[in-house]
Amino acid sequence: MFMNIIILLGDAGEHALRDALLPALERYGGVLYAGERQIFRLTTETPSFFVYDCERVPELQPDRGVLLFKGGCAGQAISLPPGFCAVLEGSNRGAAALLRGSRSPVATFGMSARDTLSVASLDEGGAVLSLQRSVAALDGRLLEPHDFRVLGRAGVAPRELLAVSMTLLLCGVEPGEGYRL
Repeated sequence: MFMNIIILLGDAGEHALRDALLPALERYGGVLYAGERQIFRLTTETPSFFVYDCERVPELQPDRGVLLFKGGCAGQAISLPPGFCAVLEGSNRGAAALLRGSRSPVATFGMSARDTLSVASLDEGGAVLSLQRSVAALDGRLLEPHDFRVLGRAGVAPRELLAVSMTLLLCGVEPGEGYRL
């Protein structure tokens, strides 16, 4: 098994997505986190995930990983290695513009029928999400369209449920009976 690399890209002051992502990754294999001012590990064993939180994309040498956009971000065009997949909110035109010309796959999330992952239904405890088109996981497996349940803790917005769930899917974490975030 390889360590899943997740580049969390965007404003360093924006923490909502990070605060939803890290506990989920801890639950599904542990995480090593590196940000501008801190590095820490959330696991008692070898972590399955490495998260690098940054405002600009570093030079990337790994074979595969996920580039997860927090929201808006500044910068120049982004060229990702072939094994990377970009994940962004479907309405994030700024991130889409940065990826223009990149040959890497892009998975979108949001409330639109055009998004790769969308909300089928919401309730107090979580949501049912719908993977609306086939996508390749980082390990090469093809994920077919399907619905699955996500249980979220208090304060996790649908945007974060979608972003974290799309990242887990791409990293090969099977939803089984559903994700618990």
